[in-house]
Amino acid sequence: MIRYLSAALAAAVLFAVGAGPASAQGGNGGWGTIKGRIVWGGAQLPKPEKVNVSQDKDHCLAKGALFNNRFEVDSKTRGLKSVVVALKAPKGKKIPIHPDLKDVKQKEVYIDQPRCLFIPRVVAMREGQIFVAKNSAPVNHNIKWDVDEDFNKPGNVTLPPGKQHQIKGLKAQPLPVLLSCGIHPWMGGQLWVFDHPYFVITGADGSFEIRNVPAGTHRLTIYHEAIGWRGGAKGKAGIEVTVKAGEVTDLGNLSMGK
Repeated sequence: MIRYLSAALAAAVLFAVGAGPASAQGGNGGWGTIKGRIVWGGAQLPKPEKVNVSQDKDHCLAKGALFNNRFEVDSKTRGLKSVVVALKAPKGKKIPIHPDLKDVKQKEVYIDQPRCLFIPRVVAMREGQIFVAKNSAPVNHNIKWDVDEDFNKPGNVTLPPGKQHQIKGLKAQPLPVLLSCGIHPWMGGQLWVFDHPYFVITGADGSFEIRNVPAGTHRLTIYHEAIGWRGGAKGKAGIEVTVKAGEVTDLGNLSMGK
């Protein structure tokens, strides 16, 4: 099983305290919005990665060649898909949560395996939600989840065609749960679990928006599966973002990759 960083170092990765007194947070001063776009920073857009399909070729290649979905960049906006953008909770504290967001309204979060890839490749959920792995394909798949065992338990189950499997009780952990399929070894994905609602995964155009954020100064982390933290090792601490009540903090274009 994959073992992650030590508990002390892992805590620093996603939940460390923001530097300086300006990092104090509070929900009594109102609420605001953080928005922006994650864009590909290299001169050339990444080339599609063709998958060498070794199993279930009739199904996997039924609609043509299969391409890895790690890097998906919009050719018009240069927006980077599947980037996880999230607030970092101060060490030993909880982020104040807007009253409309206290209850988890959507009980289940899904991932599917329709044609030999995880769709969507990256998903995120909040403690209290149920993660559901589906197999809408006509061939067998399996779902294996490797975790930080200081927080969660790993598992591996086979999914026959048309079946699904629920994973309940997942706890927030500093790094993502890694997803794979042992039958189709090129398949990979990630599941992030948070203990607050202030996270989002960028869409096809790379844009993101986090609403009802408590006014104050926060740390915002930005992570892509194949790139890592925006800003490298220093990016683990996130970037400082100040939110004003009733206003939108627009971070504009934030580049990743090269």
